[in-house]
Amino acid sequence: MKIAVVGHSLAHVRQQKFFEQVAKLGHLVRLYCPDAWSILRPKPYSWDRLYDARFSLYPLPTIGAPDMYHYRLPGLSEALTADPPDVLYIQQEVACAIVPSCLELAGRLGARAALFVWENLHAPSEAQQDHLRRFDLVVCGNDRAYDLHAAAKRRVILPQVGVDTDHFCPRPGLERSVNVGFFGRPVPEKGIHYLESAWPTAKITTWSDWTRLPWPMSTVKVAVCYSQDTAVWNEQAMPYVAVEAMACECSVVVSDAGAIPFWLRGEPGDFTPGDPAPVFWAKQGSVEELREAIAAANTLTQGPDSRAWVVKHLSSPVIGKRLMEELDAVVEEEGEHPA
Repeated sequence: MKIAVVGHSLAHVRQQKFFEQVAKLGHLVRLYCPDAWSILRPKPYSWDRLYDARFSLYPLPTIGAPDMYHYRLPGLSEALTADPPDVLYIQQEVACAIVPSCLELAGRLGARAALFVWENLHAPSEAQQDHLRRFDLVVCGNDRAYDLHAAAKRRVILPQVGVDTDHFCPRPGLERSVNVGFFGRPVPEKGIHYLESAWPTAKITTWSDWTRLPWPMSTVKVAVCYSQDTAVWNEQAMPYVAVEAMACECSVVVSDAGAIPFWLRGEPGDFTPGDPAPVFWAKQGSVEELREAIAAANTLTQGPDSRAWVVKHLSSPVIGKRLMEELDAVVEEEGEHPA
């Protein structure tokens, strides 16, 4: 199958590495993203000799970056017309301006149209629901997003990407000399202030180079991902830094924010991995509960079990295979494209 994927987040190497894995399953994968997004500056890339160019990354000149709701890729139509896909997979919320133009483009090219959404707070407008009905498949990143996008004729819950467990693994020769660590953006919705109060000696790593993360993660015993829901934002995934730390055999402390219980605790169970992740829990907004969870994690190490769970349920080969099963089913359906 030839799949074209469009979205601003494809500028990040995490996304690129996941779709490389999808290409290894035997598919032709083309990524189209902005050529500049905040500090990200993706470079054109393709597998040529070894993989017969099954994977290619095409950064395109962009209007409106880094505003995910209003940016445009003026060269996208020309690029896809020159190399039409079987499926056009848009990774943007349905409210984004690029969505209707991509739907129109898929219809013109005779491609199936799929959409990935995270949105777990706000219901789509009537006009946006009309867009949803035109997609052959809507992939929802969490259970709440699944409920909100009920207008879609076909929905499934899957993570946006899997975990690169070949890259995220314990690095040899490093000691776990840091009892408690934090990786990511030190912002209120990530619970940084609670962590600083609960465990003042925690090491804060404000990472910018994703490719280097396994090394500091391999020196930490307990990684804390204490997300907090707010009036304008709920955690939409695991979060990824938590499961990447688990793959590096860290014990992990998480909160009950947003989609975290759905993916890691196995609630409600219809779409989640079969068994709950071996993590330590603390309710949101409680320094005392967070301190108790960190202390328990320091005492009861779950690193190897954590990695085994990620490999089984959330690794890139597992999620890539599931995604392509859904897209294969869409391509095989009879009938014209609804766009």
